[in-house]
Amino acid sequence: MPELKKISDHQQLYTEIGNTPFTCIRCGACCKEIEPGSNLVWVSPAEVRRIMTSTSLAFDEIAEPYPDTIHEGDRQYTLGWAIRREGDRCRFLVEGRCSIYESRPWICRTYPFMINNGKLAISPCNGISTGDSDSIEPQAINQLIDDLQKRVYAEQAEEDRIAKVLATVDIPSGKVVVVDGEGMRII
Repeated sequence: MPELKKISDHQQLYTEIGNTPFTCIRCGACCKEIEPGSNLVWVSPAEVRRIMTSTSLAFDEIAEPYPDTIHEGDRQYTLGWAIRREGDRCRFLVEGRCSIYESRPWICRTYPFMINNGKLAISPCNGISTGDSDSIEPQAINQLIDDLQKRVYAEQAEEDRIAKVLATVDIPSGKVVVVDGEGMRII
């Protein structure tokens, strides 16, 4: 694996995360659609394959085309995949728990935290303000920073692969296609 690009100062992230009063209350709200698109989880083909291995499900049983489409004349395409949803919830939310917890995507591993333009961002979450400023254990903070770093790297790598694919494919007219880091798939 190539060396990871540093996302931010480790100590600064440690302090920001450590000062965030957060405790996961296992409400599952992040896996349910509270407002339009709130439970939309972008996934790379590699993440889908990891879930395929742990579940024995087929690719299209796990992922659906990411719903934001790009229209260029009579060409229509989207850049990647989203975890399949059933009604208002993630298809892997079973009895209030994640049924693929060990193979869950990066977005789920780091939620409600993410790195946006090199800085820590915190998504709305029912677990924010439920703990005190010491609610996240030091080891968990370091693991979260490591996961955030790996997430940034994985997302950057997939974006680079998508750009390379876009430079080499001709999006067909009149078809809806998904372009991901592995190629183009007609839907």
